[in-house]
Amino acid sequence: MTSTQHEFGDVQGIYLPIGLAVLAIVVGAFAFAVVRYRARPGRAPRPTRDRYAVEAAIATVIAGIVVVLLVTTFRANADITDTARHGRPGFAVDVGAYRWGWQFTYPSLPGVVDRTGPNTPPVLHVPARTEVRFRLHTEDVVHAFWVPSVRYKADAWPGIVRTFDLTFDEGAAISGHCAQYCGLKHSDMVFTVDAMAPADFRAWVARARGRAA
Repeated sequence: MTSTQHEFGDVQGIYLPIGLAVLAIVVGAFAFAVVRYRARPGRAPRPTRDRYAVEAAIATVIAGIVVVLLVTTFRANADITDTARHGRPGFAVDVGAYRWGWQFTYPSLPGVVDRTGPNTPPVLHVPARTEVRFRLHTEDVVHAFWVPSVRYKADAWPGIVRTFDLTFDEGAAISGHCAQYCGLKHSDMVFTVDAMAPADFRAWVARARGRAA
């Protein structure tokens, strides 16, 4: 997938209208109650009456909305997971998260490591417009690999390796973050993605192999 913008765009297209409709109903009902039942001279309070049919109808509508949102969300997530499992990646990256940094290693480039340094975020090097297979794990607590520009976030749980595929458009310094609060230096868990054109990526591979050797 180039990104998950299409999948989550569809989800947003359902969540947003429903949220606006609920907001309008709540605000409208509140305004109606304030105006209709406000205190006025000569008006005595009256006891309320139970309206079971109305309450049951409201509960049914709410339950239906929740079901629609859950099904839509899980279906979009399943589509993303299915893509990650059946893609044909042209490059692979192993991502290790730890308190408080990242380590990127490349199975096809033994000895090449991009790791968080003292006050220095790491750079993840990938070829642009090429499907990249990521294998994500954490060395301690729960972290999350998040690249806002492609609208993708993957949680890293202890003892679990998560696999997913992403494709990046060409561009330097695409920002990435940890999206799970993981301790005092959580804000330091940032990285950049350098998605290079084919020729530039081949040149980087040659230089990286030379340094590793």
